[in-house]
Amino acid sequence: MQETVVTNLPVWTFWVIALSQVVFALAMAAIAFAAISVLRQVKELLKDVGKMTDEVNKKMPSMMGNVDATVGNVKSMSDDARQTTSNVTGAVDRVSHLASSVVARVESPLVKSIGVLSGVVAGARALRGRKKTVIIEEKRGFLGRKKR
Repeated sequence: MQETVVTNLPVWTFWVIALSQVVFALAMAAIAFAAISVLRQVKELLKDVGKMTDEVNKKMPSMMGNVDATVGNVKSMSDDARQTTSNVTGAVDRVSHLASSVVARVESPLVKSIGVLSGVVAGARALRGRKKTVIIEEKRGFLGRKKR
C-alpha cells in the first residue's frame, strides 16, 4: 500500500472556501425569497381567476338569452328576405310572360302585313312587265388577261 502525505494548506484558502459558502447561502436565500413572492402572486392571480369565473357564470345565462334573441332575429330576417326574393321572382316571371305575350300579339299582324305588302309589290312588278337590264362583265384572269 501507498502512503498518503497530507501537506498543510495555507490559511487563506480556508477563508476563501468559507466566504464562498456564505455567498452561496445568501444566493440560495435570495432565490427562496423570490420564489416565495412569486408563489404569493400566483395565489392572488388564482383568486382573481376564480372571481372572474364566478362572475362569468352569473352573467352567462343573460348573455345567452341575448345571443338567442339575436339569432332569432337573424333567422326571421333571413326568412323575410327569402319570401321577398320569391315574391320578386314571381313578379318578374309574370312581367316577362306578359311582355312575350304582347310581343307575340304585335308581331303576328306586323309579319302578316309585311308579307301581304311584299306580295302586292311583287304582283305589281309582274303585271307592269318592268324590264331589267342585265350587264355582263367579262371576267379577267391572272394579271388582268382575258380568259379564253
